[in-house]
Amino acid sequence: MKKKAEMESFINDKCRRSYLDVIYNSIYRGKSVLIEGDYGAGKSSFLTLIKPKKLNKVRLESLDKTHEILATILEQLNYEVKPGYHLCSRHLKMITSLKNFMIVVDESNDLDPRVWPYFKRIIDAKIPILFSGTPNVRTFLGKEHPDILSRLKLLVLYPLIVDDFIQEYQSFESEAIEQIYAATGSDMRQFKEICMDCLDKAQEVKQAKVDVNLALMILSDFTPSYFN
Repeated sequence: MKKKAEMESFINDKCRRSYLDVIYNSIYRGKSVLIEGDYGAGKSSFLTLIKPKKLNKVRLESLDKTHEILATILEQLNYEVKPGYHLCSRHLKMITSLKNFMIVVDESNDLDPRVWPYFKRIIDAKIPILFSGTPNVRTFLGKEHPDILSRLKLLVLYPLIVDDFIQEYQSFESEAIEQIYAATGSDMRQFKEICMDCLDKAQEVKQAKVDVNLALMILSDFTPSYFN
């Protein structure tokens, strides 16, 4: 539990804290949001910080088909339904009649294009949807569904910078952070994994802080393919 709390603090920089305020203000008013970022920017980790007290949170799998997505929404809201293509219209009407919940869709770039018109109806019913995805999502919506894009609050998530980590994560010396950041090419997913390994090693050897030597030792254990 301590490690999880550390990681949540770890990714919670000033930009992300301000984004949380924007997201809560939006979803509580029934508005939807698109979080855009390149691979490794930390979108999935950021989504775990969003814990609305006023709304139930429904999480969807972006690889599911439209009829599965609609059924999943109702199932997570404790309705006993079965997915079916012939039931899409009925399930959509049920969903748009409900209140006090929000929908989270990570990896939105993997969505079946046919699901977007259904999401539009849900958005228009003032049910907030929080999407995250690569810039391809905005490009696709701008070309195919500009009406949906116009309904979304856009937040661009950039990789955390070294100074933020130094301030937020006191268990690392600044030189160690810089070495890890440079080695991972600012890929936050790889960065965090290596940082966790460094913390584990520091605890094993009873070292109070992760210094540059320990960081380099951990980095040397990763194969070149890991960074490709």
